[in-house]
Amino acid sequence: MSIERIRNYIIENAQKEAEKIIKTAEKQFRNETESAKRTLEKKYQEMLQAGEKHFREDMKRFLGKFKSDCKMELLEVKNRVIDGVLERAIGRIQSLPDNDYLILIGKWLAKIPDHLEGELSLNTRDLKRIPNAFIDDINKGRKARISLNTTAIDIKGGFIVKTKHYEIDYTLDTIVKNLRTTLIPKLNDMLRLSSNEF
Repeated sequence: MSIERIRNYIIENAQKEAEKIIKTAEKQFRNETESAKRTLEKKYQEMLQAGEKHFREDMKRFLGKFKSDCKMELLEVKNRVIDGVLERAIGRIQSLPDNDYLILIGKWLAKIPDHLEGELSLNTRDLKRIPNAFIDDINKGRKARISLNTTAIDIKGGFIVKTKHYEIDYTLDTIVKNLRTTLIPKLNDMLRLSSNEF
């Protein structure tokens, strides 16, 4: 064999070996690239799922706080509505003409059992509005006497009758407080609001 042939043979074998190495390297590169792509895709999906989970949790927290804030605001609105209605009712009762006011007080006094003796306490304004003749008329139909306390008490209107053992409270303050408790469920029904609507 000539040197030229040996050289060509070596070059040919080197080229074949280089091509083989290049093909192996390309195949290994493709495999590693695909593996890296799969790993990156998996990490991307995991990060995306974790991000979505955090987003859902944050959204759930936000919606929970928003729901709570809405309920509180609704409660405040309902309370303002009820308070406004009750204040207007008190104002109307307080501004009744004396005759109408005396009729109302008379109806309330008529609900007190007639065998109970007691002392009628009023606010300053009502002490001026209610004459002694009114008390005398009330007592005509009763078995036990109700006397008028001339010292005013701090109430918006109505009265308190103090008996020997307890007090009978017909003050506007107490009537309104009791009415408020009754109005809240009715207002909920009127507005058709419940805790399930949020």
